[in-house]
Amino acid sequence: MKRFFLQFVFLCLCLHLTAASMARYTSSRIFWDARTPVTIFNGGGYGRLIELNDGRLMACCESGGIKVCFSTNQGRMWSSPTLIAPNVNNTPNCVPDLVQLSDGTILVAYNPRPSEPYTEDRRFGIRLRRSTNGGRTWSDEIFVYDADYTFENGCWEPSFLELPSGELQLYFADESPYTTTGEQQISLCRSFDGGLTWTTPQRISYRSGFRDGMPVPVLLSDERNIVVAIEDNGWNGVGDFVPTTVRTPLSSNWKNNSFVNGTSTMRHRSINHSYSPVCKGGAPYLRVLPNGETVLSHQSRYGESDNMKMFVYVGNKQAKDFKAMSKPFYQGTTKNSWWNSLAVIDTGIVVAVGGLDGKVAMVKGYPMKQFHAPYAKPVIDGLFSSEDSYYNSQGQQIPMGNETGTFSYTDFAYDSDALYMSCIVYRRYAKSEEPFPDGIVLYLESKYANTDVPMPTSYRFNILPNGTLKTFRGNGKDWTEATLSDIQCVGKVVPAYYRIEIAIPWASIGLAEAPTEKKLGINLETITGDGTQQIMERIPDALPAKPATWVPLYLIAPPIDDAITPPTSHPNSTDTTYDLLGRKVENTRDFQGICIRGGKKIALK
Repeated sequence: MKRFFLQFVFLCLCLHLTAASMARYTSSRIFWDARTPVTIFNGGGYGRLIELNDGRLMACCESGGIKVCFSTNQGRMWSSPTLIAPNVNNTPNCVPDLVQLSDGTILVAYNPRPSEPYTEDRRFGIRLRRSTNGGRTWSDEIFVYDADYTFENGCWEPSFLELPSGELQLYFADESPYTTTGEQQISLCRSFDGGLTWTTPQRISYRSGFRDGMPVPVLLSDERNIVVAIEDNGWNGVGDFVPTTVRTPLSSNWKNNSFVNGTSTMRHRSINHSYSPVCKGGAPYLRVLPNGETVLSHQSRYGESDNMKMFVYVGNKQAKDFKAMSKPFYQGTTKNSWWNSLAVIDTGIVVAVGGLDGKVAMVKGYPMKQFHAPYAKPVIDGLFSSEDSYYNSQGQQIPMGNETGTFSYTDFAYDSDALYMSCIVYRRYAKSEEPFPDGIVLYLESKYANTDVPMPTSYRFNILPNGTLKTFRGNGKDWTEATLSDIQCVGKVVPAYYRIEIAIPWASIGLAEAPTEKKLGINLETITGDGTQQIMERIPDALPAKPATWVPLYLIAPPIDDAITPPTSHPNSTDTTYDLLGRKVENTRDFQGICIRGGKKIALK
């Protein structure tokens, strides 16, 4: 008996060690609020967007020339477009990019592309216009570069980068040096007077025999490295464009005519993600989050038949190890998203800008490393009330639905008795009947274990729209149906949506009390049944049976007194207050448990 017991203990220890061997997922994932995309331009393409120093958003696109417009409310509404660079002499102006310099000057660059019949006096080139009054008026056209006059030897896709020194860089794809081949390089022109005059171009990236293209540069948060996202069709065994990065230390800054060639792999040229098969596609775009992480997008037909989609990844602070692939726009099965871009605004909101059906539209995404639960006691009745006091004032902390079009918003709260979850799912006439019903699945790891299998501390809650509940518990290999006591679950179904609320007592998941200021592991799925199958909407890179990939749920400590009550607004909302001088001040919560109040960061942890 003793020998059997020791063998059992040894077996459990081996199982625990094996289960704990998986590295925990610690990067951000982007949750897109794709239910209500906003149209920026009713016609056009190649949309680009930035946030100006005064808080306005500014966008540009190509549409019968180069147009710009502005938003004073974070993109909810946009001004009528203004044409700042009209097409002349049978030469369309295309593919704009924009930047605001540290002194407030706004620049918009663009790419003249002569139409046939070609003539030597009309060349493919790079031009720009400047505004020194916030975009109200614009300068005459400023020359940057001319390529050849035929399409086969043109230049393309300008993109700006301002360095801390004040040097302004303009990157573009250039095939004019290769008039007898189909090759292309990335070129760079520099300005030291705010874009008024420019140096001759230098090559910074070239793979012999192939076509480096569509550059988008960033300065990493360490301010020590320049990274340029490009499309590269020279990777062995791929046979198509792949989003790639090339880089140089800022201390080198492409000096002495240095460039990244085709053999400079790993250190200076690398594929950005490890998805298999490789996600092919072009038109990359790269940006840096306030926490130093990087976000990359590109267009691809990856897993989507003939439909072109926008894909977005989150990378580390070195613009490497990109993961958490997502699609910002829900496009159904017939729409395409072309020539997309990214912007980072406010305290870290990611804006995806896409060319959909001839329009330029945007959706917002919210990078989160963890979810939050405030100390509160909601009424579990399947109805929404602001007095329920979930983390978001509307109970909408976590948006999902960009994959399947079944849009949902989930939120959490807790008290000394239980963990509470609310979820509203916008699904017309949701069904709770077998086979293939709708529903949501909540996964919970009570000990926040980084295991690669569901352990006895892991729980799964399958919830139908009418509130019918099945509960499961991990067994060290998989899930086993289990009876958990005293759980409240209510579902309310109306024609346009259904809402679920659930209260999970701490005792029912093996805890004596709330793990205050500790973390739980959380995973979510939305299930859409269509009568023949069930389609799953999942959190990017969160695997149903691997708790190490789940998202931490941080339980915010209860307030000591009313003066320290944490705000409960959604990370994408703002609340207007006024400072001592009567000026408006925006209170905005970011995504790492920080509240921005009057420009000052207040930690909620």
